[in-house]
Amino acid sequence: MPHPDSIVEQLARIDPVPLFVALLVGGLIGFEREIHGRPAGLRTHMLVCLASAVLIQASRTIPTGLPSQSDAFRVVMDPNRLAAGIVTGIGFLGAATVIRAGDIVRGITTGASVWSVAGLGIVVGQGEYAMALVASLIVLLLLAVVDRFTRGIRPVIYRRVVVRGERSELTKLSEAVGAILKGHGIRVQDLSGSRGSIEMPFELVFHVRCRNVKQAPEMLELISAQKGVTSVEWSEISH
Repeated sequence: MPHPDSIVEQLARIDPVPLFVALLVGGLIGFEREIHGRPAGLRTHMLVCLASAVLIQASRTIPTGLPSQSDAFRVVMDPNRLAAGIVTGIGFLGAATVIRAGDIVRGITTGASVWSVAGLGIVVGQGEYAMALVASLIVLLLLAVVDRFTRGIRPVIYRRVVVRGERSELTKLSEAVGAILKGHGIRVQDLSGSRGSIEMPFELVFHVRCRNVKQAPEMLELISAQKGVTSVEWSEISH
């Protein structure tokens, strides 16, 4: 059995270039996430990129550095299989950055950036430094520039408009509220409701589809001004 190399000999074989390139690539993307206050910031991205590069670099150098090696050992240290395992494993870390508050989901982009730096670390570990640097700049461009572009996009959202009022005005209010919503480009997809005794107010629930242009204050004001309305609620649709 061959005698293992000393620590000094092992240190002499280490190539520091991929380590520093991995820190640079992960740091560039992590810094952008850090200044935006994301849960995975500078340190997380640097660690993920560095670890990926180290694992790939080790899988390439350790087998070739041993005097005798079995076929089984070559399979275990296969860089391609290790890269697939890294990408899969980092998916769990990326999922941990996703936060949901009501129907607002945050952290998906940060999770994608963590997954991206893992892939960049694999590229660095393979020695493709130029590709990794160019790809990291493209990722930064997507995060910084495309973010400004998407701010102007008004996505489709789904809301519940709950109108409560006097029972004698039920039919009139149903038609009036529907006309108000339609006049503002809000599509009513469904209408449900409930009513009790004559003394109890009725409840109409409009399930609507609209563009997110912050219509809630205006809609609440217009609907609450209708005769017979006792309360109005504009809320998200429960999932």
